[in-house]
Amino acid sequence: DHTVKVWDIQTSKVINDLLHHKETVCSLKFTMDILVTASKDGTVAVWKMKSPTDIILRMSLEGHERSVLAVDLSKTTITSGSEDKTIKVWDAFTGELLHTLRGHIGGVNCL
Repeated sequence: DHTVKVWDIQTSKVINDLLHHKETVCSLKFTMDILVTASKDGTVAVWKMKSPTDIILRMSLEGHERSVLAVDLSKTTITSGSEDKTIKVWDAFTGELLHTLRGHIGGVNCL
């Protein structure tokens, strides 16, 4: 299953299934209105959250050569770490790749 599930903590029921990734989702971060997911398919998905049941895909960030293992989110940037031994910094609004940081000797598992 390559989905992100949103659960209602009071009823313990799934209230939303986010479908986009083609492989396992490895990491996610969210704020009040943005959700970012990282996947073994090598992509980062950026979602707009209006409510727990109203979440739409805004954009997909592609550029890693292998699985994306970690993701982080700030007010202006999205940062992703990958099995390809790089960290990429993206503009959170446009999806533009701003920087690729190289130098790790192994995959980047956390940020």
